[in-house]
Amino acid sequence: MVFENIVVYLLDKYLGDYIENLDTKKLKIDLWSGHVVLENLYLKSNALADLNLPVTISIGYLQKLTLQVPWKNLYTYPTKATIDGLFLLVVPKTEVQYDAQKDEKEQHEAKMKEVRQVEELRKQKEAEKNAKENDKTNDTFVERMQLQIIRNLELSIRNIHIVYEDKSTKPDHPFALGITLNYITLHTTTSDWEPTILKEDTPLIHKLGELSAFSIYWNTNAKSRTDLSRDEAINTLREKIAIDNQQVPSDVEYILRPLNIKARLILTMKPRQEGFKRPMFDIKIDLDEISLNMSRNQYSDLLDLLEFQDYLIVRSKYIKYHIEKDKQESASLKNWKFAYEAIVNEEIRPRFECYKWENIKAHLDRCREYRTIHLQELTGKLTNEQKKRAEELEKKLDVFNLTYIRRSAEIEAKKKQEQEPKTWWGSVSNWWGGNKHPDDPELDLEKVMSPEEKKKLYDAIGYAGEDTSTSTYPEE
Repeated sequence: MVFENIVVYLLDKYLGDYIENLDTKKLKIDLWSGHVVLENLYLKSNALADLNLPVTISIGYLQKLTLQVPWKNLYTYPTKATIDGLFLLVVPKTEVQYDAQKDEKEQHEAKMKEVRQVEELRKQKEAEKNAKENDKTNDTFVERMQLQIIRNLELSIRNIHIVYEDKSTKPDHPFALGITLNYITLHTTTSDWEPTILKEDTPLIHKLGELSAFSIYWNTNAKSRTDLSRDEAINTLREKIAIDNQQVPSDVEYILRPLNIKARLILTMKPRQEGFKRPMFDIKIDLDEISLNMSRNQYSDLLDLLEFQDYLIVRSKYIKYHIEKDKQESASLKNWKFAYEAIVNEEIRPRFECYKWENIKAHLDRCREYRTIHLQELTGKLTNEQKKRAEELEKKLDVFNLTYIRRSAEIEAKKKQEQEPKTWWGSVSNWWGGNKHPDDPELDLEKVMSPEEKKKLYDAIGYAGEDTSTSTYPEE
């Protein structure tokens, strides 16, 4: 099932870093309708790591995610993306007990995510450079598919509640900072802002967006939800979402009362070919009445929180050394042991060990072994033992070495495959920002798609094939 493999690959790539135990076997996929439904998903505790804040997710729940890409009828049916119910309960890292295994796993995931970001940035710059050097008038397959998906994209997000609860900054007066959203929608319209489905190429695409009951609150002396069960906490978060400016929870102290926004967006699809005469994005926003308010207690909590952040950032780095091994020890002795372990392990020991010959040789051996494994990953498949070994090596190598080794292996793999026939899937994977090799056998559509399947997809997006100089459109 070709498109099932594509959808599973993309979902693993974009959701795997955020969703806990994402099981692709549970996906409900209808091959040619392009319908994907994910329900009752829990977010990883480090899903907000990109923000570089000393916070972690205590409870993260995604009720339902629906994607619908009508591969057969991209001209006549919209592409839909729907999120219904996203609830996050975020707490400071000081309120989380240290777990060595979990911390090691999170550090490895964060490291590899940084490596992939470096690789994707490089690929993006290379793609931009190639696009400037090979500026074509005719659309490629990837451009055509991208255009069709964006042209009739419909986005719907409903029932969002994200809250940060803090009982560490002011233990006697815990507070909660939250954001709620009733819904946000985005759909394609005519130039008169009437809903429509575009069936022809147009230089401009009009999108109408609506945001309902967006609010920000700060509850002082708040009751924590971290003591509740996961289901109870999710239910209370769901109940506190305002419907509009009139239907609001009674026990919520708003900084920004529920606000409605309408936005009119005009997209210029081919600004380069038009000589950049029009802006790529032209947005007009209509706002209802804005109500902002901050009490003395809220302002006091804010100042205390900002002051506490520096302490949290430093503490999150050294928390692994602050473990109560013996409750009989005095507080002063514990503090001295903590200071000793932190300084020795973070400052002194790494400095001495990096100059020992046996450590230099071991590091070189790790680099060579990882390069061999990654090269095999690019040109074939890895065994479970090799995957496990690669993960062990990744934990010991830093971001610089991993990036350098992977790039070196990629160059060698590319040289080996220069004589092999190229497929348009390589371009597709680059467009999606894939971190696998373009000719990954699991994703090489040219090898697994039948001529009938390729013809259906080409017809759906109005693509004539790689050897034709003009694009054709499907018959009505």
